[in-house]
Amino acid sequence: MEKTREIKKRIVSVAGTRKITKAMEMIASSKIKKVQERMLEARAFIEKVEDIITDIACYSTAIHEPLMVEHDQVDAALIVGITADRGLCGGYNTNIIRLIEKTMDSVKDEGIDIRLDMIGTKGKNHFKYRGVKMEKVFENLSDHPKFLDAREISADIMARYISLDVDRVIICYTEFINNSEFMPRALQILPIPVAEKLATEEQKEHGIGKVEIGGKICRIIPEFIYDPSPDAILEGLLPQYIYTLMYGALLESTASETGARMTAMRSASESADDMLKDLNRKYHRARQQQITMEISEIVSGAEALSESLGS
Repeated sequence: MEKTREIKKRIVSVAGTRKITKAMEMIASSKIKKVQERMLEARAFIEKVEDIITDIACYSTAIHEPLMVEHDQVDAALIVGITADRGLCGGYNTNIIRLIEKTMDSVKDEGIDIRLDMIGTKGKNHFKYRGVKMEKVFENLSDHPKFLDAREISADIMARYISLDVDRVIICYTEFINNSEFMPRALQILPIPVAEKLATEEQKEHGIGKVEIGGKICRIIPEFIYDPSPDAILEGLLPQYIYTLMYGALLESTASETGARMTAMRSASESADDMLKDLNRKYHRARQQQITMEISEIVSGAEALSESLGS
């Protein structure tokens, strides 16, 4: 009797867990579409701004914008890692933390000091446990990142770069590919890499029309007038570009986290279904054995009673 009772308790426990995982899967599936829409809008804006920056950089004689100019000496690099605030999302946090650690090792191998900013509770807890010092930590952003949050983080990063506190800024986030595929990625955001996009003097002389430079297409001909000046355009455009780049990274990470949680919860629900089937089979088998045993005991008792009455 005790065995069937224990199996019944396990069935009730697994069924309750399955309800939770199924509910979390449904919540994640309802959220992911909205997150994807916001992410795709940010991607389109970033691509267009990059095109404009590339066009200006192609034919500008000199770039004086501090966000685009490399420092004479690279002593310190800032790594900004984006993780989730919660778990139950498969290997999402493990994969991005592994990339952050790999990026830190790669930068250290160049003889550059590391500064670490962390976005997300899971990353904060991991590096705190490992004894890694974090300069700034931002939490409670992964569920619904806002542009103002990205602007606050980016403004602080740009101020530290312009003041020469850091000489390079790398952001580690998870790029969303589809609902079940995500790619941890490390991207340098400061200084904004434009050296490979700059046109040579010969290209500038013959660059009327479209010119491909560093994989980018310069659509602006040399004979054009900037109003206001190129430096003024970049001065107003580049901060917005960094804000949106950070916002896009937050959205990509949120979409990846949501997709990973949806996949993990679906897998957990399917595992719970399989476990329930196995437990139900065990329960019915144990119940059948118990009933057989009870019947045998009744028959044996009846036979003993009849023998005693006959004697």
